[in-house]
Amino acid sequence: MRTSKQLQRERRQQLDEKLALSHPSNELLEDLAAQCTKDPSADHKFQYAFALSKSSNEQELHYSIAMLDSLLNSGYEHQIDCMYGSATANYLLGEYDKSRCVVVM
Repeated sequence: MRTSKQLQRERRQQLDEKLALSHPSNELLEDLAAQCTKDPSADHKFQYAFALSKSSNEQELHYSIAMLDSLLNSGYEHQIDCMYGSATANYLLGEYDKSRCVVVM
């Protein structure tokens, strides 16, 4: 019988494997950044920040969190999606408590 710690490790490993498959390509990030620069609407900012939230680059993850938090504070209509992206970025940074806190809020 598995202990809760073993089960947590297995679930974490499964999540890590799934997230590793969803890293955005540099081409996609460049396209989204250009689109956001041309038309800095909230929707374009969200698309760019959400893509960055799955990046393998630590700086991009921090930037994603800042952008998503800014959208949340400005009352962006897709707040749950912003929180999900921020939680994902925090998880990838190893900030597990922060990733849980974002979801609970």
